[in-house]
Amino acid sequence: MKPLRLPAARPGLADIAILCLLGGVIATVVAFAREFQAPFAQAVQIDLRPSALPRYTLYSLSRGVAALVISYLFALGFGWVAAKSRAAERLLLPLLDILQSIPVLGFLPGLVLGLMSLFPARNMGLELAAILMIFTAQAWNLALSFYSSLKALPQPLRDACKVAGWPPGRTFRQLEVPAAAQGLVWNGMLSMAGGWFFLMVNEAFRLGDHDYRLPGIGSFMSVALDQGNGRAMALAIAAMVIMIVCVDQLLWRPLVVWSRSSGWTRAATAGRRRRRGYSTSCDGRGCCGARPCCNGAPTARPAGRRGRSSGRSAPWAR
Repeated sequence: MKPLRLPAARPGLADIAILCLLGGVIATVVAFAREFQAPFAQAVQIDLRPSALPRYTLYSLSRGVAALVISYLFALGFGWVAAKSRAAERLLLPLLDILQSIPVLGFLPGLVLGLMSLFPARNMGLELAAILMIFTAQAWNLALSFYSSLKALPQPLRDACKVAGWPPGRTFRQLEVPAAAQGLVWNGMLSMAGGWFFLMVNEAFRLGDHDYRLPGIGSFMSVALDQGNGRAMALAIAAMVIMIVCVDQLLWRPLVVWSRSSGWTRAATAGRRRRRGYSTSCDGRGCCGARPCCNGAPTARPAGRRGRSSGRSAPWAR
């Protein structure tokens, strides 16, 4: 028996770009972890040279992504508990309304003083306070979105999962999260955009006589504003625009495509078309799921009698 020989594949530009992106992500995580473990410095000296701006931008992006991950975990836990338990719903929903009505700056003194007392010798307390302040600008609408998606699930679907013998974990992964995916993705985009508004406040703030700064694009902008450096402010705005565009193309666009391609979303779209008097003849994989006849695009036609034409022209064609 001859050994199977696979043809040698040459790496393309896409492969090289992905490898470079992964290397940049790993280097950013390592640098941000070192910043966490750095000795505590109340006011870091911010370098206004353009060469320092990419590093500050990656620091700010790391804080925003870390806060978004925490926000998603909070939203999944909060929404599931509030949707499953009537007693928890009565307690958690008013509590969430109270928390989302508090401005971001209202959490600032408690978080900074509390976390700095836990980590007095390291920069970890100040970093965690900045991440949690961004979290308070992101989490609430994600939690309400997931809760409302769970409450809107039809009860027959839950009964079918019980009849099939699905455990709660499988129901959560294969029914509840896909049903709420589209709302979670779009609300995540809005949440992250809301977190960028408070970037300058989270990275450079004053409590009493103490001036606290973290290396990032927000503190870069704050120092440039204090010094009246217009060139540095323009560079910071340009860096932030580039960062937001890159996050949109590399993170949000694939997530939007994934949320729209889920089986739950296709079924809901087909149901809306049937209610409007149209039927779907292609499920995105080709007619009858066998051959791609219309390039994966749903084909809609008026629902009614199928088969041969009656020979009569439509009223609008006369």
